[in-house]
Amino acid sequence: MSPAEPHGFVFRAPWYVCARGGYDRFDPRAAFPALQKYDVPEFVARLVADPRDSLRFDPAEDVWSYNVPVALADRGPGRARFATHQVVRTQLRKLYQPSHQRFYAVVAELFCERPGLPRPQSADGLEVGLVMRRRQVDMSARPKVLRDLTRKLTAELLAAQGRSGPVGNVFMSETEDVLWADLAYREHFEQANASLLDQVVVKEQVQGWVPEGTGGSWRSTGSADDELLDGEEELPMWQLPSRSGDCDDDPVPPQRSLWFGLVPASSGDHDDTGARKLDDHSVYELRTFVRRVPQPGHEHCPRATWLSEPTEPFRLASFYDPEGTKNRRISITLPDLRALAARAAGPSGPGGVAVTNPPGSQLSFPQNGEIPKSGSVGGTTPSICTFALELFMIVAFFLFSLFLPIVVFVFQLWWLLALRFCLPPSVQAVLALKAFFTGSKTLAQMSNVERLSFDALLGQGAGERLKAASGQFAASDLDDFVEVVAGPATTPAPVPPQPEPHVKDPLCGGG
Repeated sequence: MSPAEPHGFVFRAPWYVCARGGYDRFDPRAAFPALQKYDVPEFVARLVADPRDSLRFDPAEDVWSYNVPVALADRGPGRARFATHQVVRTQLRKLYQPSHQRFYAVVAELFCERPGLPRPQSADGLEVGLVMRRRQVDMSARPKVLRDLTRKLTAELLAAQGRSGPVGNVFMSETEDVLWADLAYREHFEQANASLLDQVVVKEQVQGWVPEGTGGSWRSTGSADDELLDGEEELPMWQLPSRSGDCDDDPVPPQRSLWFGLVPASSGDHDDTGARKLDDHSVYELRTFVRRVPQPGHEHCPRATWLSEPTEPFRLASFYDPEGTKNRRISITLPDLRALAARAAGPSGPGGVAVTNPPGSQLSFPQNGEIPKSGSVGGTTPSICTFALELFMIVAFFLFSLFLPIVVFVFQLWWLLALRFCLPPSVQAVLALKAFFTGSKTLAQMSNVERLSFDALLGQGAGERLKAASGQFAASDLDDFVEVVAGPATTPAPVPPQPEPHVKDPLCGGG
């Protein structure tokens, strides 16, 4: 091929990813674009300033996990005694949502498909982008076979985490998730459980998202998963500039062809069946592509396109993922009743929440402080009432405080109390708990003062419910319960995510 003849293109992992791994762009490990993690919304500025500056993926938090039941006899002491389930971590990457204060980019380096993989001299006439693909696995087998496989895999994963013991049942709806999400573990697992796997029929397909109207659909790529689908959604990528600071002793920065795109970790789109485009059960991957734009006068010619290998597969965290929600604190101060009482003496202002009741939609019921037993719907003219925003917050928090202990006691979800920590805690209630739980008293003997202290600690009505349910607890359970409701003496400081190590560009100094 002469220099004037057109050539193809290939993508490789960024040079700094190769340098950290100890290999070059010709190594098979360099064939995959890299996912990069950040913890600030302004991560693009950080990426453009220096693409090497990203965060390490945590081996404990940044992997997909699932939960299995733990028998009471196998639980630890203290707060662990109320944890009815334990986490089983896999090797599959997990990406969190922006609401979890985590953000992601995909970065790839573009080369000419020629001997030595030279870098393109210019990006003129090239379109670079990425597509998101979904991997779907359908399997069929007898339920017992799937349960046995799931239990075996769970036991091995727990052993790898230094934990052992009986493995509880995993919900049948999650068996496919458990068995096939941990792609890196599959080869070893398949060899050890070949006889069971021979009884499972597996159908795997790669799908691309094709927008249609207000939604879209996932369509199979068939055998051509290294080609773009007709109408497949394309996401943009941007070229990163060369930086003069990459080489301290070299005034001319190395010329690279690095491109980055934003990883979509959430979406409001749905397919034509009403299912979400992105969910927390599917396995996804990204592929970058480059397309050569025809020269003027040759617009009718087909546009040649080259796709990269897929990134590492990943799953998306759910909105309420506890490993994600712990990364971001939301602080709310309840309205000051004294300030509201003082404001009530003045004239009403234009602010607040205006609520309109349309005709025929107004609810009428006796407002005597009791639960209504009857009511009516009516109204012939619109009714507009304006409420102070503070009023909604006061009532909402009152209802939350009222129903939290009800939910805990009715469903015996004691671990919910471990998610609530108040400062300062009720010292009197904690001392009373210890007195009752050591066996010197029974809960049925609690005084009114002690009952009210339990209300302060656990929520309105908790004292009465503890008193009525005193026969349901073992002394050891209640002793551990003290640690849950009292909270830790000090709250440990969160450990910030660690940055990736800095590496020097091997092209510095003409290398």
